[in-house]
Amino acid sequence: MDFFRRQNWDIIKYTWLWFTISGIVIAIGMGFVAVQGLNWGIDFTGGSLLQYKFERPLVAGSGEDIEVIQKTRQMLQDMGLGKSQIQVAGDDQIFIRTPQVENDAEARERDDAIEAELGNMFGERGGAVSSLGRQTVGPVIGEMLTRSAIEALTIGVLLILIYITVRYEFRFAVAAVIALLHDTAILVGTLAIMQTELNSWFVAAILTVLGYSINDTVVIFDRIRENRGLHRRAPIESVVNVSLLQTMARSINTGVTTLFTLVALFVLGGATIEGFALALIIGIASGGYSSIFNASPIVVAWYNASQRRGGRVREVAPARQAQPEAASRPAATAATERAEDEGEPQAETRPSARQTMNEAERAAQEEKRNKRRERRKSDTEGRGGRGSKKRF
Repeated sequence: MDFFRRQNWDIIKYTWLWFTISGIVIAIGMGFVAVQGLNWGIDFTGGSLLQYKFERPLVAGSGEDIEVIQKTRQMLQDMGLGKSQIQVAGDDQIFIRTPQVENDAEARERDDAIEAELGNMFGERGGAVSSLGRQTVGPVIGEMLTRSAIEALTIGVLLILIYITVRYEFRFAVAAVIALLHDTAILVGTLAIMQTELNSWFVAAILTVLGYSINDTVVIFDRIRENRGLHRRAPIESVVNVSLLQTMARSINTGVTTLFTLVALFVLGGATIEGFALALIIGIASGGYSSIFNASPIVVAWYNASQRRGGRVREVAPARQAQPEAASRPAATAATERAEDEGEPQAETRPSARQTMNEAERAAQEEKRNKRRERRKSDTEGRGGRGSKKRF
């Protein structure tokens, strides 16, 4: 648990490296979206609804409907119709939703082939099978539902902006929303590269990933706010870097354990849940990355840019000038000095973000004490000067 806390990793120092990695991945994904597009499934494009009825019930007990669906799906995959959706209606009917076929002759030939295969697989159990017809159906996720989903997502983003602005700062809220857009772009781009068929689960996957990502980001922001309250004069880079190292174990442990479950669902869940599990694997991995390497560095970059734009230079020089005495220095520093006095060669050690933050805080406190001493001295001299006048 304390492994990351003890490290001297400077995550903020390589901010532009993390931004470059994200930019390259997003650019590649959006390029695939622009060139070959997304592989929209039946729920988005519509198709044909085939209905078949058996003489006797196919399903007599619990779990038999799953067996029927699995066998039917395997048969359709062998026919090149793996994108089809299957439903057992009642106990003697099977509904199959297939992609739309423009040629009616080809559609009738396909329907007859499916009917014959169903009779061969389930004839002994359900008797003769007959076709109840074919209907052309529109997309389940129509324009109205898509527009409603976009409106709901927009309202959610605005509420996140307001909430994080009230609880933290506006720059924190903007950084969190940028991280959410990053995760959405990574998810969409990766699914475009893999040409995964997108159906109704796609909307649910995006919303789930956004909820997971914002939760992880808020945990890190909460630690940053806590450390800023404890170390008000420390550089913002050191505060954020220490906060990231303190919460990294939690972020990695939560993400990895979640990915274990999703990988099991992807491998063992079957074709029905395979796409949803894959989308969550991509999105949660991207969300963990953006919370650590994008959201918090954006806050630091924005803070430094506002400082430079306002003409305010951070007073970090006192932290370098007012070095603490040997008795108050870290043990590692004292040991290094003793080794140098004895003539032993020592490798150059870089202070950790926590040490930098603590040294800046101690230097700021020492600076305050010096100012108070100077103020008291000047007040004393002023009073002494007035009191030293002789009265005749």
